[in-house]
Amino acid sequence: MNNNFALIIGAMKCGTTSLFHYLAEHPQITAASDKEPHFFSEESNSEKKLDKYRSLWQWQPEHRVALEASTTYTMHPKYEDVPERIARVKDADFRFIYIMRHPFLRVESHIRHLLAEGYQNTVEVIEEHLAFSEYARQLDRYVELFGRDRIHLLLLEDLQNNPQTELCRICQFLGVDSDYIFGNIDLVMNSKSTLNLHPTIRQIYRIPTVKSIGRLIPPKIRQKLYNPLKSGKIQDVRLSDRDREIIFERLQPDLAKLQATYGVDVAQKWKLPLS
Repeated sequence: MNNNFALIIGAMKCGTTSLFHYLAEHPQITAASDKEPHFFSEESNSEKKLDKYRSLWQWQPEHRVALEASTTYTMHPKYEDVPERIARVKDADFRFIYIMRHPFLRVESHIRHLLAEGYQNTVEVIEEHLAFSEYARQLDRYVELFGRDRIHLLLLEDLQNNPQTELCRICQFLGVDSDYIFGNIDLVMNSKSTLNLHPTIRQIYRIPTVKSIGRLIPPKIRQKLYNPLKSGKIQDVRLSDRDREIIFERLQPDLAKLQATYGVDVAQKWKLPLS
């Protein structure tokens, strides 16, 4: 029985939805019926058997890897003990894909997401969730339990600039056919333009039955269906220079570790000075 799992573990607003749908196209990868099951984020699931987790997928003989993408897996300390719960699962092989983004752009996108959800005051929420941009801090917990070789690091900027190359590298990491040519790499999920749905429509889509029906529609068609449902109000969020200074001061130690320990060229890729 195949018990190989690939978990896209974050970070939030870093392209996890697009990456999930790209990889789901691969014939040797089976995608979870719910992209974000958040299975290991809930304490109630910690003692459930592997069969319960495996039931999230429709396994076929050609499938080598089962894929999901739950951003709550790297939202420590809001969601605690997630890596520990995963590590307690016996007779399963887990590999992790951690996708990151320029922290300023991630925060702006996060604020935009909260506004679309109906939040009025996002300042306190962002301060509480700024840990989601402490990428090295989130990674440390997985490396300690699973080892560095079980984690593939990816930048959203690289995925956007060279999608086929980055997907090929992920396939090599997962042990599936890396010569596969992906056909939907021009599709961007949850972008600024598609996030701008009317709040009422967003609430309706959260209904489990509606959400299940929506998953049956191919992503490219689903994106086109969003157009007539948009609210018409573009949430243009830009951090002020002062906000950037405060965020960078908070994140600088983590960014330095991300570069020194994990080899992410923060200074070059994101133009963030570390000295």
